[in-house]
Amino acid sequence: MNINELFRSAFQQYQSGNLLDVVSICEKILKKNQNNIAVLHLLGVVYQQLQNYDAAIKYLKIALQLDRNSFEGFYNLGSAYEKKGELNEAIDCYRKVIKLNPKFVNAYMKLGNAFQHQGRLDEAITHYQKAIEIDPNFTGAYHNLGIAFKDIGKLDEAITYYQKAIQLNPNHADTFFNLGLALQEKGKLDEAITHYQKAIQLNPNHADAYLNLGTLLHEQGKQNEAVTAYDKAVCLKPNNFIVHLSKCIVQLPIIYPDQQSIQIYRNRYYEELIKIKNNFSPGTKQDIDDASNAVGIQRPFYLAYQGFNDRELQQIYGDLVCKIMGLRYPQFSERPSMPLLISEDPLRIGIVTGFFYFHTIWKLFKGWFQNLDQQRFSLYGYYTGKRKDKETEAARRCFSRFVEDIYSFEDLCKIIKEDNLHVLIYPEIGMDLMTVRLASLRLAPIQCTSWGHPDTSGLPTIDYYLSSDLMEPPEANDHYTEELIRLPNLSIYYTPIDSTSVHISRDTFNLRPKSILYLCPQSLYKYLPQYDEVYPRIAQQVGDCQFLFISYPRSDWVTEQFRLRVSNEFKRFNLKAEDYIVFLPRLNPEQYHAINCISDIFLDSICWSGGNTTFEALACDLPVVMLPGELMRGRHSSAILTMIGLTETVATTLDEYVSLAVKLGRDVEWRQYISDKISKNKHLAYRDKVCITALEDFLERVINQRLG
Repeated sequence: MNINELFRSAFQQYQSGNLLDVVSICEKILKKNQNNIAVLHLLGVVYQQLQNYDAAIKYLKIALQLDRNSFEGFYNLGSAYEKKGELNEAIDCYRKVIKLNPKFVNAYMKLGNAFQHQGRLDEAITHYQKAIEIDPNFTGAYHNLGIAFKDIGKLDEAITYYQKAIQLNPNHADTFFNLGLALQEKGKLDEAITHYQKAIQLNPNHADAYLNLGTLLHEQGKQNEAVTAYDKAVCLKPNNFIVHLSKCIVQLPIIYPDQQSIQIYRNRYYEELIKIKNNFSPGTKQDIDDASNAVGIQRPFYLAYQGFNDRELQQIYGDLVCKIMGLRYPQFSERPSMPLLISEDPLRIGIVTGFFYFHTIWKLFKGWFQNLDQQRFSLYGYYTGKRKDKETEAARRCFSRFVEDIYSFEDLCKIIKEDNLHVLIYPEIGMDLMTVRLASLRLAPIQCTSWGHPDTSGLPTIDYYLSSDLMEPPEANDHYTEELIRLPNLSIYYTPIDSTSVHISRDTFNLRPKSILYLCPQSLYKYLPQYDEVYPRIAQQVGDCQFLFISYPRSDWVTEQFRLRVSNEFKRFNLKAEDYIVFLPRLNPEQYHAINCISDIFLDSICWSGGNTTFEALACDLPVVMLPGELMRGRHSSAILTMIGLTETVATTLDEYVSLAVKLGRDVEWRQYISDKISKNKHLAYRDKVCITALEDFLERVINQRLG
């Protein structure tokens, strides 16, 4: 057979899927003509399909040396580099394709994909939009634009592009799934459920759709349906870590029907967690990658709201996720050496958070960043969040280096590690996906967390827990896997917010004109069922009063469960809950300040005390009734009230809590006395330089200790 006949035979074998036969025939041709461009190109394509990317790259590069104007050659070479994970080389190839053929739409798509994998989302968006400009019906580009806009936090744009992709191709399950993700993040849970169900209808083997569907059904209280969805995901992906972790985390309900169920669910969570720990054995790189991608997506956030010491459970969880992240990123899993101290150079302190905006974490901890001595400390801020406002700009001014909009996890790890920090501080661990992942690695020689999420992280990578001496009980060392550091007083430098309020009157929410208003503004999952009796007991003695709760924004079911639970307690006292319980809608900051102003008394939640909410109540001179718990997270308000010398409304028993609430409701003069005392003394809780000095001393001390 001559060369042309051999090539036709090779191409026929290629069309039939006999790739090894193609290789054999092509090698025969190259022995006769080593510069046959078509054969070299075909070999490159075949080796790519055989996943031998080195061989594919070798033959495609030889072909391109013979023909530098082959845009198809550069396109396939870029694809081989991309599949090998060498994205910069792939990007160079795709750019050459576009230079040779500016209308080749797939090159723009591929270039966008490569940028997206690198976290360069603005560039990805630009190239996807160029693909649509060339081909307005390019469904894949609309789909990927949805992903990119979701990743940068522009959910409305993401939803629009997903909807356009569905118009063009209503049978693509992944687009419905991704639209569900965007709707879920936007809080539109019913719509998200509908789209997950549509994805499953189109692809009954879509395990991720079953997984997310189970999560939302759980949040809506449809426990049996949620378990069914999770079980289906387990059947489809029996060895997938995220499936088993999700089934474990679902054992932590948002709200409990009664006190007994708390321990039941806690035991179930423990049993599932132990199963994961004992059975986790990643066999392949893909197993490790899948497990590490799951870290942070499902977090034991609601564990802390059960009212128990979580050290043992958190340590099991922390050891597991650190093991997983260490396997995926060994280059970031070993403790870095402490950078040497150079005379007069400031110590480098990093702060990682997803909440550099108008958020409780920023309100509580910004005083640290604004007041640490910049002659002694150079601050590095790493913002993992997407939301930005005027407080984000204020945050930027606190730092000598402020890193934001890094969408590649590995790139962010490299940036933090290459900044050669002495100490890295996480104000909270447990509320933000990216923070959990980063904190599970070793990006600085000393790593700390604090009480933004007031529970131990359980992570062996975190050395110190920075807490408040006034908030911690005597035996608090036993509550943490980290070494507990008791900073003086409240531990924070709190600056009251200049609050403005809109006009809100009792009529706004149909409140009775003369009833005593007890503000109960915490998230409903902070209220444990064993303390529900306080409300009918107070109502029975005060008479005309109303308790103002805030509806749970993500699920009507949670609000209804709480309403039902409290209603049952009122029935025990022969009272009707609807005469006393009011559920306010979700309030913006101005409305929330206004509701504090028109309320009479702030009832602190028991076992999970108010922090920022207590500060905001005191800003309105609102008397606070609280009962300290056994854990730090149940003692914030008592610490704040101690700071201002007002302990008259700090109870020592549940009965006393009720008595104080009743006295404030019935005794107008005493209520005014407490309010006046707050007005006079609340400044004592603000702008505390003592804790700043202590934090500075701690940082210098632990750095010097590490240096030996």
